[in-house]
Amino acid sequence: MLLLARKRRRKTQKDLAAETGVPQAALSRIENGTRDVLSQEEIQSVARSLGFPVSFFYEQEPLYKTPLSIHGAAFRKKSAVSAKDQDAVISLANHLVLHFRKMLEAIDLEPQYPLLQFEVVDSKSSVSEHASAVNSASEAARKVRESWQLDDGPLVNLVRYVEATGIFVVEGDFGGADIDGVTLRPPGMKPVVVLNSSRPADRKRFSLAHEYGHVILHPFPYDAMEKEANEFAAELLMPKAGVLSDLKRGLSIPRLGQLKLKWRVAMSALIYRAKTLGAVSNEAATSLYKKMSYYGYRTREPHEFDFEAERGMLASQLVNLHISELGYSLEELAEATRTSPQEFAEMHGLDAPKVKAKPKLRLVVGQGWEDAG
Repeated sequence: MLLLARKRRRKTQKDLAAETGVPQAALSRIENGTRDVLSQEEIQSVARSLGFPVSFFYEQEPLYKTPLSIHGAAFRKKSAVSAKDQDAVISLANHLVLHFRKMLEAIDLEPQYPLLQFEVVDSKSSVSEHASAVNSASEAARKVRESWQLDDGPLVNLVRYVEATGIFVVEGDFGGADIDGVTLRPPGMKPVVVLNSSRPADRKRFSLAHEYGHVILHPFPYDAMEKEANEFAAELLMPKAGVLSDLKRGLSIPRLGQLKLKWRVAMSALIYRAKTLGAVSNEAATSLYKKMSYYGYRTREPHEFDFEAERGMLASQLVNLHISELGYSLEELAEATRTSPQEFAEMHGLDAPKVKAKPKLRLVVGQGWEDAG
């Protein structure tokens, strides 16, 4: 847990050693498992420095260092995301997993829809026992929509359907990291998807669809997985059978804005989808992208075409059940999840607990002076 807490706070071993007086060699051995424990005094010093309760460092929850997926613009562009940023985001996801695992000890989830599993195969490959074979990621997306009993029109609330399969969808502060989302698949639990809270609504939706593609298609990583996840997301949000007629009617910036509000995806995603489906030529798509760039819409699409972001409800329902049905206070829930009340509230979008003011004492100046004289 020391590793999780340190990376959560974006601190190096050297930073922590300087702040606490605990030798860096001791911290390294603890994190590598070659030393069992710190002294009580050392743990208290580390807890103060990192802003965690002492009890957190006695927790046995494993740290899932390698997520199922970590997704963002920097990865698409092959540019650098610092190791510190990646570690902080992955540690946030691990911290949330700890919360959910603790709270699920008292509550059973009953998903409305099954969490389907597919594998994209060709004529020479076989499929594992737990999955169904599909010829493409697009076919998997169509089967998912069928299981959700959707037609070929816009998918209005993606978060609602994903959470109805038992997956937690939450948002977090990624601290400026150029990462859209991260997915963990902890043993004994449904996956947890954490989205960057600072992203616009259309980007969160595509990121969630992309992450969901990884969940149902990729039990282990391989070269084509990012391409397949993008293909899955495009078909899930913009099914060919429904969107193609819209894309063939001529695309302009105003028209793209109207379609964005209808399909709840970015204007740039609609251009790419139109090009992929052959609704526009490569030249026409390039021209539209240039117009988007000229008006600054590649950085920020027009505000008049914004739509309200979808919010996950499963995590908040889990918290509310503990408070309303099991009688927990926020402070007790925070203690159970080895987190400070303030941080627990921030992580779950709750009002921060009010700090009770200490009673003010009165000192009557001069009283008793006569006796002293």
